[in-house]
Amino acid sequence: MTTCVLRFAVPPERLEYDVSAYMNKDVGPTWPQESCKVILNDLKPEPQSPEHAEPLMDQLDSSGFAVLKNKSQTLGELQFQEEWNAAYLEETAQMIREQLGADEVYVWNSVSRSADPAINTAYGNDHLQHKAIKGLQFGTTVRPVASGVHVDQDGPNSRRMCRGAAGEDVFDRFARVQQLNVWRPLKGPVTCKPLAVCDGRTVSDKAKNVHMGLFGTRVVVHYDENQKWYYIKRQQPDEVFILKIFDSHVLPGGAEFTPHTGVDELNGADGPETPRQSIEVRLVACYH
Repeated sequence: MTTCVLRFAVPPERLEYDVSAYMNKDVGPTWPQESCKVILNDLKPEPQSPEHAEPLMDQLDSSGFAVLKNKSQTLGELQFQEEWNAAYLEETAQMIREQLGADEVYVWNSVSRSADPAINTAYGNDHLQHKAIKGLQFGTTVRPVASGVHVDQDGPNSRRMCRGAAGEDVFDRFARVQQLNVWRPLKGPVTCKPLAVCDGRTVSDKAKNVHMGLFGTRVVVHYDENQKWYYIKRQQPDEVFILKIFDSHVLPGGAEFTPHTGVDELNGADGPETPRQSIEVRLVACYH
């Protein structure tokens, strides 16, 4: 176990104004945050070859995230992303078809990140997007590491995203629809700002709120000592996270989604820190 610092949304009862202001698209994703110490449980033993791992869908159904060993055949260096990006997106979609049994996979967005401010470009309010996406939406602009516990979209917004990516009738054509993020480092081991994920079953209703984010409404999370947090210690590029953002078929007692964030302070617990580089692919997985 490792002690770290994560940033959480300040609970509304401690703010001196109406938090509904954060639903205004002109305000932007500015909900105040606070730093909290959290224990990270190490998932390092968990990523296994597919034939020995707990079924990925079972992992997603229970905790809201899954981990697996998967060596990319297309991934390259960040500076050459233009050359390998399209192939990596297709490889990731195929991995989801094979490992989760999805009948159709629609990639709608991807983002590469770096913790090095000399490389990354911060988002601005001009990137706010409120209309349903159409087709593939991805680029190779390197973004900063995400700071602040969140889920990319709330339920209604996820449904909008799914319809935009897979068609307005996607929920009629398929028995189950999931919105997933596939996350891996571009190089390893990760010793600076690793990805932390929360068991979705440990997030109380009181600890969740909604505000306007980059792609519409999303979930922010308030700190609760009952939350259980995990990461992959010194994560390598072949150690992959699959994060559930939305699921049209949540099992009783299972996770609705998994909150996640980049770790703000690891304090050298995993060795000398070098700026993290990573890529995440956002997709819709559909099942008959």
